[in-house]
Amino acid sequence: MRVLVVGAGPAGSLTALLLARCGHEVVLVDRSTFPRDKACGDVVGPLALSVLERVGVPLPGDAHRIGSMWLGFDGDEMLMPARPGLGHRGYGLTIRRKDFDDILYRQAISEGAESRVGVVGAVQRRGNRLRVHLDGVDEGFDVVVGADGANSAVARAMGMVDPDRVLFGFALRRHVSGSTRTDRVDLLLEGREMVTPGYGWVFDQGSDQLNLGIGVGVGAQRARAKGARELLDRYEQDLVDRNIITTVGTHQEMGGWLKMGLVGTRVAAEGVYLVGDAAGLVNPLQGEGIAAALTSASLCAAVIDRWGANGDAAYRRAIDQHFREFLTTGYTIQRVALGHPKATRVAMRSLVRLGRRSERLASGWGIFWNDLTAYSGRQPGARAAKLALGLGQGVTSLTPARPSWRD
Repeated sequence: MRVLVVGAGPAGSLTALLLARCGHEVVLVDRSTFPRDKACGDVVGPLALSVLERVGVPLPGDAHRIGSMWLGFDGDEMLMPARPGLGHRGYGLTIRRKDFDDILYRQAISEGAESRVGVVGAVQRRGNRLRVHLDGVDEGFDVVVGADGANSAVARAMGMVDPDRVLFGFALRRHVSGSTRTDRVDLLLEGREMVTPGYGWVFDQGSDQLNLGIGVGVGAQRARAKGARELLDRYEQDLVDRNIITTVGTHQEMGGWLKMGLVGTRVAAEGVYLVGDAAGLVNPLQGEGIAAALTSASLCAAVIDRWGANGDAAYRRAIDQHFREFLTTGYTIQRVALGHPKATRVAMRSLVRLGRRSERLASGWGIFWNDLTAYSGRQPGARAAKLALGLGQGVTSLTPARPSWRD
């Protein structure tokens, strides 16, 4: 079977790697020459590490570990403990996306995927084949995998996205020389030009380097991301003023769009499959997408290997089983926050203040917020996380505009 994988980020490279291992003819195309950078928090979380361990992709042994972290809001903060769970070790690693993506890309090529640099245009079903316009030439494939991010050209070409329903976010990050006394995330930031649910982060990358950034939810209205740089400037200065970070030297800045919560996206149609950000699998609450990218790649490769171009229904079921509960809950929370920022501000203030007094609540929020509820086992906070997910599902079921992830 001849498979085209469009986009060589984590989702695309892992899909290509796994299909090449199964003996399929795989073409992996990206518009950029590797290594190349992407806007990201540069954290490979515990679930992502578990996937990579299962498929045998080694990562640098000297990468900085990230575990328990502080969650702050409006001068208050609580510590979210990180503990091992079912199938994961309870910590992540900070690895720059430029390096992480290159590791997966090189691994896919070493296992038999053909690498190309190019741009994909039209994708059309013609009989039993998919015709793809690739750098001015039409080629035929049995299956196409769209791993080309939030603005997926594959998804647009196949009419798999409703732009009026998509839940977008925007992230802006800086690589800064300096140090921090805590890995942390801060909630619900405001700038003079925007009032929108968001978060800021700072993660130690080791060797006196920091990843500092902000993410904001904008729904389908991308113009709401205006003012992100001013927001990041204010966040960085606030961290400096509070002696949480010290900065020296210059920084490298990069922004990028996130597509979250599965809403408005059809993940499979006519032998075309979407994975990672292209499928809208980014966590709507904190913007993390690498674990979902790698998980969806594993699911997609397994479906294609068994069903080829006829696995649309099987892939939609697999995505539904693995992601529906949390992503639909996160979608509902994000939509409510977009529409009611003042009420959300009160809720976040209450959460952090109560979590500061209760380790179980803080742990439960950390488990839920990071989509680890199904993997929490019997650790402290597991019941609180399951309660939060259950309540979220109840509210989602009453929400008329809830996402139709099977579309």
